[in-house]
Amino acid sequence: MNRANEGRGPVPVLRWILAALGALTLSSCYVTTQGTRYLSLLSRAERVERILSDPDASPEIKDLVVRAERIRSFAIQEFGLADTRNYRSVVRLDSDALATVVSACDAVSFRRHLWKYPVVGDLPYKGFFKPAEAEREAARLRGEGLDVLVRTVDAFSTLGWLPDPLFSTFSRYDDGQLAELILHELAHATVFVKGAEQFNEEFATFVGRQGALRYLARVHGDPSSELAAFQDARTDADAFAAFLRETADRLETLYGSGRPREEILSGKAEILAARARDYRETASVRFRSEDYRVFPMDRINNAYLDLYRLYEGEPEVYGEYLDSVCGGDLSLFVRKVKDLAGNRGDPKDAIRKAIRGLP
Repeated sequence: MNRANEGRGPVPVLRWILAALGALTLSSCYVTTQGTRYLSLLSRAERVERILSDPDASPEIKDLVVRAERIRSFAIQEFGLADTRNYRSVVRLDSDALATVVSACDAVSFRRHLWKYPVVGDLPYKGFFKPAEAEREAARLRGEGLDVLVRTVDAFSTLGWLPDPLFSTFSRYDDGQLAELILHELAHATVFVKGAEQFNEEFATFVGRQGALRYLARVHGDPSSELAAFQDARTDADAFAAFLRETADRLETLYGSGRPREEILSGKAEILAARARDYRETASVRFRSEDYRVFPMDRINNAYLDLYRLYEGEPEVYGEYLDSVCGGDLSLFVRKVKDLAGNRGDPKDAIRKAIRGLP
């Protein structure tokens, strides 16, 4: 974890990646303000070739460029991810985060709050380049009775509308984190289905993690300390996600009970308090990382839980498809899912049918 603040979990920051830059496609005021700020950032982008030949460039930035190009080439050649203009330049940031993002969810259900965007459809987040603007949006949503999450992000994808740069903050990532981030974003650039935000995030998350494992094994070896560290981090992250999933399942049962709203809110508070106590009492044996052990579970709400549901989803579905239909070949997996996504209907339903051998 690179930073800790309200609404942030102990998961590596690369998990909180925006799937699209809504700033370029929302209302005119929002477009003008956020779009201008992002384009201003892009105007400072330096081509990787220039950085590598610059004697004054820091060793950390040069190392980032070399590692990112190696990952990018691996992703394109080995997994067939889109060969875009992404990550061929670097923007040096003056802060330790790129943007602040707001997500929201109904207080007594997991009905996700969506922002409507032309071209890419509805998305469950809205980004701002100034934290104060994000806080104002969050306050507005809280005033409507929604559960809200405000978080910082280090990166996002414009889905090919603009060339996504590397940001200087990436230099603090180890190889596993950097590979997962780049593969995740290249997966978005390869497969994106308008209006299917759950599928889009689950697919990119799965490709990012599976691809990072294969990349580390190829570059550092299997076994290697780099691969072992990534696997250990994933074990903790999976245990954390499982705890949140169980919490969400208990709440979902309550939300579907048909009880009056006030009773549901009271029951929700009881469940969250009990889960927080359980977490405090068992975290020392559940997790290796101190970040997870000290996580303030008493601060979570529906918006936090739903964000995990969005990104984590059902990795077992994609894992079964990879193994049973694609024989463990991630390149074939990407090609087949891309074909399914090009058809009408829900790609995830098509994946389930293919697993069962149905047309």
